Amino acid sequence: MVPQSSAHYLDQRVLALSTMTAAYRLLIRLLLPLAFVYLWLRGKKAPAYRQRWSERLALQPVPPAYRHGLLIHCVSVGETVAARPLIEGILTQYPHLPVTLSSMTPTAADLAQRLFGSRVHHLYLPIDTPGAMRRFFTKLAPRAAIILETELWPCFLREARCRRVPVMLLNARMSEKSLASYQRNSWLLGPIWQQLRWVAAQTQTSCERFIELGVPADKLASRGNLKFDSHVAATTLSEAHELRQRLARPVVVAASTHKGEDEQILDAFADVLENEPSTLLILVPRHPERFENVAELIGQQGFALQRRSSGDLPDEQHQVWLGDTMGELLLWYAVADVAFVGGSLITRGGHNPLEPVATDTAIVSGPHVFNFKEIFARLDAAGGMRWAEGAEDLAQQLTELLQKSELRSKLQQAARQEFAQDQGATTAMLNDISHCLPQLTKGEKLNMATVEKLNPSAKEEIWYRSDRFEAFQEAYFDPDFWRARDQIKGAATGRSTAWFIAGEKIDMLLRHYYRGGLVGKLNKDRFKREPVAESRAMAEFELLLQLREQGLPVPEPLAARYKKAPWWGYRADILVAVIPGAKDVFKCLSERPLSADEWHKLGAAIRQLHDADVYHSDLNCHNLMLDSADKAWIVDFDKCEFRESGQWREGNLARLLRSFKKEYRKAQEASRDFHWQEERDWPLLMAGYENAR
Repeated sequence: MVPQSSAHYLDQRVLALSTMTAAYRLLIRLLLPLAFVYLWLRGKKAPAYRQRWSERLALQPVPPAYRHGLLIHCVSVGETVAARPLIEGILTQYPHLPVTLSSMTPTAADLAQRLFGSRVHHLYLPIDTPGAMRRFFTKLAPRAAIILETELWPCFLREARCRRVPVMLLNARMSEKSLASYQRNSWLLGPIWQQLRWVAAQTQTSCERFIELGVPADKLASRGNLKFDSHVAATTLSEAHELRQRLARPVVVAASTHKGEDEQILDAFADVLENEPSTLLILVPRHPERFENVAELIGQQGFALQRRSSGDLPDEQHQVWLGDTMGELLLWYAVADVAFVGGSLITRGGHNPLEPVATDTAIVSGPHVFNFKEIFARLDAAGGMRWAEGAEDLAQQLTELLQKSELRSKLQQAARQEFAQDQGATTAMLNDISHCLPQLTKGEKLNMATVEKLNPSAKEEIWYRSDRFEAFQEAYFDPDFWRARDQIKGAATGRSTAWFIAGEKIDMLLRHYYRGGLVGKLNKDRFKREPVAESRAMAEFELLLQLREQGLPVPEPLAARYKKAPWWGYRADILVAVIPGAKDVFKCLSERPLSADEWHKLGAAIRQLHDADVYHSDLNCHNLMLDSADKAWIVDFDKCEFRESGQWREGNLARLLRSFKKEYRKAQEASRDFHWQEERDWPLLMAGYENAR
């Protein structure tokens, strides 16, 4: 949604503040310096953690073309991989919708770039302070937000509620341990779960736990796990087949391993080599900052090492191939005869076993799998995996599976059959998105997707429509530029002056923003500085684009400018397309009475606006227009906004009626024509309003 007026926004913030505790707001602010200490320390081994810090506080610019799109948040690599089919489905289903993908880790950022490239805009989700989230939503202004799994933040949800941005939680899971943690800390977080538009849970058990946390039963459903829909690309399978042919030896992969686990795996592998000396171990640490330490550990334990990052394949002398690259886990699973799923020999909770199921690889896991308890339970019950309690047990399981191909085939077939009927979560969640977020139109190219940004100087920002201007000049906002070319064809005066410009492809109206009332006598055209996206011209520009996208009878915006004034404030300008053959109702009534049909059309146009929840701050007879085809239009959307239902609709109509009465009275005093009769005309307008569909 567009930025709202200060008063209305403050009202919404008061409501939203009640959904999170003062203790949380204080605590998150106190923890902010520690968050950057953490990023700095992580940066010692992973330098990317020391980069893009402005995004951690939402201080970076956001391209206008990605405003008013869809925000998808995947906290890390696992969520991004799982969400890939869903995101691909969204990009296909909504081809013109700007999509922003946020994450928290550099590895997820790199993966997003590799998977989606320029089709999405990536940024880090800022640290959940009130100020950072306020800036984030102001700059991005999403139509809706989708969160994968269970990454909820109170300040994020508060801002979404303030700005009427619906939030969906998809592929959601809730373990027993997480449930207890959320219940224990509910005094701190507040009722965050009730603020979600929809929850698509992985299992019925998770559904029941979400209900315990306060999610209304009619706002959630079990949709399955997106990871069941994971498909291995044909190119990956082809590359894996080629690698197996070139390696020509038994292969074990230990995937997504953690500190304290690699030692046990290497001990087990030493025992495997006693029985199967030609076996190659592909060791893939979960976090890239551990690559060097694991390489040193491999050398210390006496294994011949080859590193994937070297670009060379291991030869027959190499015993361990270190997977020190990102985004190739499915490839390693597809190459291997047997896969050990890491994070399970220590109390990390395990990792997703559905990836080796997808590559048809026999699975071994340690006992600590509480993060994927239900999936492992199904694999175990189906006879589709083996358990290993420690290094000795792991060596026995790996050796047996390497030696018995029929046993591997039995595990692979059992795992494959167990989950064969579980696909379909992606389709179900895409249907949920379509149902819950009808504002995500599938039709024409959406509003801000055609907008480019121009910065003639550090103090100035211009947004312009690239589909209307091949190139844009700052001078287009200067009346003298057009006057010198004899393209100014008229002017409209009132509180401010607007110039009518005869363009080469489209006629335009240039308007400079002026202040009104007593303030305007002292300060003609400076406004208090505010974020560019919330400034007068940009806010009106965006709103008009949104309204036209909905098919409402409003003028087409072309460009807007924000320019800092010396010392204090800013000035603003806007260019809009002239409505061909249109004349405002005041001028029409100065010439002739309007027909009943014309009054009906005016009333219907106002009703369209109100049905779209659009508040017009200055609805009057000067801002209603009729064109030569008798189509009704509404113009001048400065300081207008979307609002929730309320008495403002009646207030809008009352303001309009007062304007007719005022102009009628002024016309009588000046002895000039104004063809308005309240008893005749107002009921006709209201009939059009009431009967509009």
